[in-house]
Amino acid sequence: MTHQAPQGKFVVRPQPPVPASSPGARTGTEPLRICSILTSLTSGGAEILITNLNEAYAGLGARACVTALCDAQTLGNSQAMETELQQRITKAGAHFDSLALTRRRGLIEGVRALRRHLSETRPHIVHAHTVRAVLMLAFSGFCGPVVFTHHNSRLSFPAAAFRFLDHVVAHYVAISNETASLYRDLSRRPFSLIPNAPAASYRAKAPRENVGTPCRILTVGAISDQKNYDLLIEVARVLRQYRPGTEPVFCLRVAGGGTDLERLRGKVDALGLADMVQFLGERADIRDLLAASDIYLNTSRYEGASIAIHEAMSMGLPVVASDVNGNRGLVVPGRNGALCALDKPASFANAIARLAHNAYYYHSYSQGALATSQSYSLEGSAQRHFDLYKSLLRSGPAHKD
Repeated sequence: MTHQAPQGKFVVRPQPPVPASSPGARTGTEPLRICSILTSLTSGGAEILITNLNEAYAGLGARACVTALCDAQTLGNSQAMETELQQRITKAGAHFDSLALTRRRGLIEGVRALRRHLSETRPHIVHAHTVRAVLMLAFSGFCGPVVFTHHNSRLSFPAAAFRFLDHVVAHYVAISNETASLYRDLSRRPFSLIPNAPAASYRAKAPRENVGTPCRILTVGAISDQKNYDLLIEVARVLRQYRPGTEPVFCLRVAGGGTDLERLRGKVDALGLADMVQFLGERADIRDLLAASDIYLNTSRYEGASIAIHEAMSMGLPVVASDVNGNRGLVVPGRNGALCALDKPASFANAIARLAHNAYYYHSYSQGALATSQSYSLEGSAQRHFDLYKSLLRSGPAHKD
């Protein structure tokens, strides 16, 4: 669904023709050229979604290019994961390139590198997935429509920045009702609500029957303040108290990397939870980890529309998650999981224990997770993005009075 800004806020003005050799041009039956810009190619939910979408764009006949501002190693991310995702992109028939900017990602170096990249790839449309890319696009000379997706329910930049963004962005994409509300309140541009979705490979054939021994709990996400893994450790402490002095009946695993990883591992060791909590680092085998798990746990302070939760539900895992924006739109208590207050680790532990010890609830919530996942399709999401791009190219960019 496309939402227009309030009446009188902007009008569509005809643009001068753009030569076919320039960015933004599209003639005849020439394949649509799409440039998707992100910060770096890593294992975050947004990056996985962008990879999945561009694989699908290539399948739709587009010339899709995923463009990173920085190499993964420059930002302390896994080079192995970058290589894994790059191989997926190229195998699908799309292309990956990095502008190889410094860690600062300065505006001048970014504009110069982006201008060179756009002159070489000549995209018809650019979809920015980081606000810094929008700033660079403003001075790049790109003539075609710019689409922007903010991948969280909280802003990582001042709200007043929308006054500038609206001069560059022709259309926004909202991944959830919460991000739609941000655009509605702060922007004068139209936006489309296109929910996140998991890849088709994440699809269980039947609901789960019961948990294993020990009960295997998985969390996926970068080690960051947002993901709130100190709370996960507190949840593990409470679960340990259910069976003190025995072999742990719960095993919590975290797949994700980050600069705080060693501190968290040290905290786990100091609390005597090393046999119960495992920080695995960045992993490319998330589907296999989900298949080998019983429950998905999310302790985030806030979310956008978690790809990992989407993937977990598609694999039939009940979800125990923090009661915050981004999670509320996916996790329905009594149907596919539980929502718990951030300041109550015992609430998380109780929800996990209830699922682990009651096969009826576990099976029912697994059924609910699969039912929820039926509402989200990567193919549908890719097609809606594709249709949006073509619509913007037909109508030309919108400009305000």
